[in-house]
Amino acid sequence: MKTSISRQLVKVSAALMLMTGGVLGGALPFSDTATVEAAAVSQPQKQLQVQIYQALSARKSSIALTYPGSPSQFKKAIESALDAAIDQDPYIHYIMKGYAYSLEGRGTSSSAELNLTYRETAAQSAYVHKRVSTALAKITKPGMNDHLKVKAIHDWVVKTLKYDTTLSKFTAYEGLKTGSTVCQGYALLTYDMLKQAGFETNIVEGYVKGEAHAWNMVKLDGKWYQIDTTWDDPVPDLGDRVLTSYYLVSDQQLRQDHTWKTANYPKATTSYAETLDGLVASGVSGAKELRSSLGYADSFVTTSAGLRQIVKAADQKGQSSLTFRYQGTKSKLKQDLMALYGYGLSPTGYTSRSIGGSNKWQVTLYWQE
Repeated sequence: MKTSISRQLVKVSAALMLMTGGVLGGALPFSDTATVEAAAVSQPQKQLQVQIYQALSARKSSIALTYPGSPSQFKKAIESALDAAIDQDPYIHYIMKGYAYSLEGRGTSSSAELNLTYRETAAQSAYVHKRVSTALAKITKPGMNDHLKVKAIHDWVVKTLKYDTTLSKFTAYEGLKTGSTVCQGYALLTYDMLKQAGFETNIVEGYVKGEAHAWNMVKLDGKWYQIDTTWDDPVPDLGDRVLTSYYLVSDQQLRQDHTWKTANYPKATTSYAETLDGLVASGVSGAKELRSSLGYADSFVTTSAGLRQIVKAADQKGQSSLTFRYQGTKSKLKQDLMALYGYGLSPTGYTSRSIGGSNKWQVTLYWQE
């Protein structure tokens, strides 16, 4: 269900005007920004960071700054303070459009005018937060455990948004207002929903097939998982159809087609299939149904006849898709899927991903009703 469309990510741009002038390239991912050891951060620099973060949070367009040092010292301090301020909030980082500043001063006193531009205004961010709060009140119910909450959030994002094939909308606000956005907007909306629901989460920046891309990580029961709502949303959009190929996967599973600087992010080493097996064994409410919906059945399909049996049963229930676990080579999986045509079924597509171990796959199959 993937396409060749570029899933675009836009980075922050920055410019510096100082004496002879100069230009700084695109900013690094928020987790790549330079950090300064706490003991090495001066009090004036800490104050700079606080001032800048407050300005960013309020979406101010400019802020006047002063520093007890030379312009060259101020340059280093303001860059470190900017990086640290942006690093405080992934949402701010990915709605920033750019910044520029000019410095002046002599001896031990300097001043600067810092100009900031955003892709999302304060009012627009407030709109996103309110929409998210309203949605969470509807999709999360009293007594719902965290595993069911994360699944509800994932599904709501995928059903609410569709991918912006014009590659011109980059924010959660644009996604909610117009119905479409690129991966940046998906990641921002997913981040805000998970955060408001009380989960520890972040935004990951990397590449898929050489194209810049953004997705999320979430900490669930003390373990980190990767989650990519963009790639779980079919292109072209298929209404309420939700994929789960990139839902709570490990680093190993995601590396099949995603790349990122792993040193900058938490490690996701847990198989969610094993997590669900444990929840089912412990009798956790809803765990068995969740495991089934994700295709983590008790057993693997290993034959053409077994595949035909479960697909025909789903078709008779009025379903047009099915997620299941398959054990066998990829070529054998394709052969067994093709065999369905001989039994009156018309598959329209499928997705698959490794779920640990050799020749073990989670497969989602679609067919015509």
